[in-house]
Amino acid sequence: MSKISKLADIYLAELEQSDKASRTKDKYAYCVKKYITPALGAVRIGEATSGMIDQFIRSVVKDVGPATARSCGAVLSAMFKVARRHDAVVVNPVLGIAIPRVQPAKPQALSIAQYQDLRTKIIGWERAPALGRNRMQDLHEIADFLVSTGLRPGELFALRWDDIDLDAEPPTLFINATVIRTTSGGVRIQDHPKTRHGIRRITIPSFLVAQLRTRKNLQTDSKASNTYNLVFPSSTGTVCDPNNIGRAWRRAADAIGYSWVTLKTFRKANATLIARTMGVEAAAYQAGHSKVSMTLQHYIEEYQEALDTRAVLDAFGSPDGPEQTPPSDLKDEK
Repeated sequence: MSKISKLADIYLAELEQSDKASRTKDKYAYCVKKYITPALGAVRIGEATSGMIDQFIRSVVKDVGPATARSCGAVLSAMFKVARRHDAVVVNPVLGIAIPRVQPAKPQALSIAQYQDLRTKIIGWERAPALGRNRMQDLHEIADFLVSTGLRPGELFALRWDDIDLDAEPPTLFINATVIRTTSGGVRIQDHPKTRHGIRRITIPSFLVAQLRTRKNLQTDSKASNTYNLVFPSSTGTVCDPNNIGRAWRRAADAIGYSWVTLKTFRKANATLIARTMGVEAAAYQAGHSKVSMTLQHYIEEYQEALDTRAVLDAFGSPDGPEQTPPSDLKDEK
């Protein structure tokens, strides 16, 4: 007879004590507080039916999207497992409900020529006079960093100067943290990346080394607050919110005619270029992926041009064909 809001409290307490990643805990707790409790909290546990849960999931799909609906479905299933363990229900009402899957779009990456054009236009947008609030001046530097390293935005905004060695040969940066959203709606630095494979050391191209030296000198001279010694701190010297930067980027991208480009697009451009020049395995390592299939499916744009294989395939048109050397065991038999 207890209400689902009571079940949610018990679930959140168990979730906090679990060994799940901090990012997962924050995401699931956010689903409970933002969507599940407001919609279902007043319903008694024993009155929750599969039809009721299905209707709720469909409403989340319509209002927010299938990705959030899947997260809510996973949380509700876990909540009713707790209820069943306490003999509050006999059957988990979430079982059997079809939660829609997100259909991933084919990766679309920026070419080098497109990026150079975009970069020129972004700098022009930053420098143009604006009414009211000043435009963000760091967008082209953020874009340069993301496209040349392949970092996730959260990894970039958690990067400290202590993680960068500009004097090494080659210069390197060490990715070991990321920015995550808390249940209260704020952000904080998590002391590890999204996955264990995200902990990696990558090289820094020469043009970015020069930019970083200039940026570090400007930060030192300005004496501005930088609480965590971040490469890209917020305007108040604390942690940047990737969502806020994403919104600023979308406004700029729309204004310059590149509305299809998001911060994640730079990561795809990085992976695509590395895959075509150094191989997919190198691209997967750069991106911090544990599986090459992940990089191929979500980050590397399909090759649009014909591969020039003539040097190899012309052999089929030769009258004599390529010289065939018999295996050594056949030579012995002769």
